[in-house]
Amino acid sequence: MLLEMFGWFGAGESSKTLLGKQERIQMEEKKVKRRRRKIEQNGNGGDHMFKASNEHFPGMVNLSGTLCYMNSVLQAFASITSLVNHLEKIVELAVESDAPTPVTDALLEVIHDLNTPHSRSPPALRPHNLLQALHPLPQIRRLLSTREQQDAHELFVVLAEAISDEALKVASEIGRLRGLDDILSLQRYTNSKNENTISGRADIQGANKRRKIRGIAEPWEGLMARRRVCQKCGWETEVRMDLVGGMELPIPLHGDVTLDSCIAEYLSPEYLSDVTCEACSLRSTLSYYQSEVDRLSSAPNSTKPSSSINSKADNSPSKSGSGSFAVLEGLSTLSSTKEERMTNSRKKRCREAIRVENRLKEMLDSDVVSNFNEPFLEPLHPQVDGEGSASIPVKWQISRTQSIRQSILTRPPRSLRMLFIRSEFTPYGSVLKKTARVNFPIILDLTNFISHGIWEENKTSGPAILSNGILDPNTYIDRQRALYRLESVILHYGYTHSSGHYICIRRKPTPTQTNNGDAYGGSRSYRPSRAYKSCPDSCRCESCVYFGKVREGLEEKVPGKGWLRISDADVEEVGEEALYESRGAVFMLFYEKVGEYRGDKIDAKEDKVEEEEEQKDLHDASQVI
Repeated sequence: MLLEMFGWFGAGESSKTLLGKQERIQMEEKKVKRRRRKIEQNGNGGDHMFKASNEHFPGMVNLSGTLCYMNSVLQAFASITSLVNHLEKIVELAVESDAPTPVTDALLEVIHDLNTPHSRSPPALRPHNLLQALHPLPQIRRLLSTREQQDAHELFVVLAEAISDEALKVASEIGRLRGLDDILSLQRYTNSKNENTISGRADIQGANKRRKIRGIAEPWEGLMARRRVCQKCGWETEVRMDLVGGMELPIPLHGDVTLDSCIAEYLSPEYLSDVTCEACSLRSTLSYYQSEVDRLSSAPNSTKPSSSINSKADNSPSKSGSGSFAVLEGLSTLSSTKEERMTNSRKKRCREAIRVENRLKEMLDSDVVSNFNEPFLEPLHPQVDGEGSASIPVKWQISRTQSIRQSILTRPPRSLRMLFIRSEFTPYGSVLKKTARVNFPIILDLTNFISHGIWEENKTSGPAILSNGILDPNTYIDRQRALYRLESVILHYGYTHSSGHYICIRRKPTPTQTNNGDAYGGSRSYRPSRAYKSCPDSCRCESCVYFGKVREGLEEKVPGKGWLRISDADVEEVGEEALYESRGAVFMLFYEKVGEYRGDKIDAKEDKVEEEEEQKDLHDASQVI
């Protein structure tokens, strides 16, 4: 029995040793797998802290259950390079001028957190600081006060206006005169400008302030030129420059449509009816006053009243007697001459009509309509004495005709925002969502939609606007091409915009090492990257023909990688094929302007390159259209 007990205890010890050996073997296998996984992760360049297979970016918590539209807009913001640089510039100048920018600070903090990678799946973000900074805005309170789904584009406009307001406050603080030195510098600049001399000590502080203020120009605003052409007389109005913050593109109800056709439809000539034409009104007014001059300069006809009186005398019963003077009634006397019938009032009105006629002829000859639809005309050559220096009273004859309004981009924005109008009202008053599939490219070419002096009157051989609103591609072939790269997409799934769900697909941030370290305070910065042209515009090499001008990262492209599909807190890495599959749900597109070919200046500061390109865009837009 004792032997059995010792055998039992011995068997227990042997089983324990076997279990310990199995645990050690499993631990060794786990270590080998962990070591193998680490080698696989660090095999293609071990200098990066996080590799593509081990980079996890955070999502955002849907705080109220209906804030998916806000989460998608913030995720889209995190991939726009020009917007991130714009926010950083505002914060930098706000610190310098000691101006409060709560919305910009909170938004930049959220973007920094969204672009920060983690070795494992991080917890979803809760943007409480941003909501607290936005709460004083009445638009935000109206959006957050309801439990219904709101429009993502409306939130984008509210955020853009809040950032713009804070940028204006910072610019006003930068431009203030803060001491005697600024006043003396401005006085020296004014004196040198009045004396037409260039002084080395001219307004240096003012020039620095203006340079800083120009640096915070909004990246999503461009310039669009508009003019109206009369179909009756061909008269063209003055070109008007309007700010454009984005494009609201129309799409059909069903079927497939391309992005280029949507832009062409947006910029196509618009036919207007019952529009006041200044040139036709000028001709009508001139014709009216010419008839007035002819009427007032001729004497009134004296036969009509006498003949009427004679007819009355003939119809009246005749009176007997030879002493009747009835036949002499109505006959003019010798004193009623032509000069007496031309009264002073009539002569004055005739002189005023002649003045108006001469002034209108001068307008018609010079093809410049001034003081249109105003009660008085300013004389072209006012005299010192007499009536020539006085204003000319006029009564315009308005003429309404058919006209065409043309629009074209003159200065494209750095960040291009496109909204697709997917809502349509039915005849019964209900809202119907359009389900058309939009085919959008990764690289968008806007060259044919941007003007290059096409409306200059002195040019006889310039490009023409086609019937679909774009420029003729056979003209200005060698001019600078305006290319844009897709950065983020906002999708909407649902029957109407008041219900459903918003998600975002954005470009995955890449590690960038700046000269001054991390822009957010670290040694390495993960931020949206900017694309540059791989060859100049005049290059016609084989790579440009087959792969286009933008070829950065083409060799490193992997299917299923490079993009993030984000639905609130769920983040998944996908490829470009996910963009193709989402054509029927695309709601907003965000494009970033591609930088010009840098050549050997790869190590130059991007801020300087962007500033030079922005100054060139401003110079091109300031030319006479």
